[in-house]
Amino acid sequence: MSDYLVYLGAVGWAHAAWKGDFYPEDLPEDWQLSFYNTQFRCVYLPHALWKNATDAEVAGWLDDTLERFRFVLGAPETFDEQDAAKARRFGERGIAESQLDIVWLEGEADLRELARRMQKAAHGGAPLYVISRDGALAQLRQAGQLMEVLGV
Repeated sequence: MSDYLVYLGAVGWAHAAWKGDFYPEDLPEDWQLSFYNTQFRCVYLPHALWKNATDAEVAGWLDDTLERFRFVLGAPETFDEQDAAKARRFGERGIAESQLDIVWLEGEADLRELARRMQKAAHGGAPLYVISRDGALAQLRQAGQLMEVLGV
C-alpha cells in the first residue's frame, strides 16, 4: 500500500546547481539525502548506482529517509536474479521503475496534462511518480505547487 497518491522527486539528489538554491550553503554533502527527503517523496536511482551500492550505503540511504519515502530503482532491460537480490535490500521502499506509472519532467511541463494525471491517480488509487530527469528546480517547484492545489 502506498502512502501517497503522487510521489515527486528527481534522478538522484546530488545536484551541484542545487547548492545555495535548494540546499543550504553550509549543508554537508552527506546530509543532502536527509534534507532532500524532507522536500520530496521519492528519488530515482539509475540501475548502476543502486546495483553497485554497498549494503552499508543502502542501509545509510534507508536510515537517512522517512519510512514513506520511496526509491525508484532504474531497471535494466533484463532484470536477473542478482538484480533482484540487490533490489531486495530496499525492502518495500524500493520499487522497480517498470512497475510504476511515471511522468518524466523534461523541458516545459504541460501543467494541464500533469494535473489530469495527478487527478487520475487520486481517483484510481494507484500512485503516480513525477520525476525530473535533470533536477530542474523550477519544474519540481511547479509540480509541488500543483500537488498542493490538488491536495495530492
